[in-house]
Amino acid sequence: MTGQGYTARDVMTADVVCVRTGTNLRELEKLFLDRGISGAPVLDGGGNLVGVISLTDLVYYHLTRGDRPFTGSDFYRGGELDRAFENSGYQIEDYDIGLVSDVMTPVVHTASAETSVEGLAELMTGKGIHRVIITEGERVIGLVSSLDLLGVLARSPGTPAPARPKARARAAARA
Repeated sequence: MTGQGYTARDVMTADVVCVRTGTNLRELEKLFLDRGISGAPVLDGGGNLVGVISLTDLVYYHLTRGDRPFTGSDFYRGGELDRAFENSGYQIEDYDIGLVSDVMTPVVHTASAETSVEGLAELMTGKGIHRVIITEGERVIGLVSSLDLLGVLARSPGTPAPARPKARARAAARA
């Protein structure tokens, strides 16, 4: 592999979506879908990087709880249940909603913005991870995913890295 002299700064997503440890998993799932992302750094109440959470973590959580995809009868799909309880005074809620802190991976792999893409690739393959959080001191400044590194391979030698889109997300740290 040739990184063609690229560093993390050249290939990272700079506007990273970060989530808080207290974010409930339904909000997290909606955030992942809305933003089209598959993972995010996790910050504690003080803004310290304490973990990372991914779709894999969410799938594992749901499988270990015994959650199943919805396969109910047409009675439930047709809104009959909602109509049955509409004027009854009852409210159906799921109180067993986990938090990011319950599911996140508490091990964070970080690198500086000046780390070479070869160094990032070695870290990812050596640790079996799909994203590296790019930090400056204690502050999250970017994220490099395995897809970002594949993008480097897809470019012709000497081709500059494309400008990174800012539309991916603003820091959406939710409490």
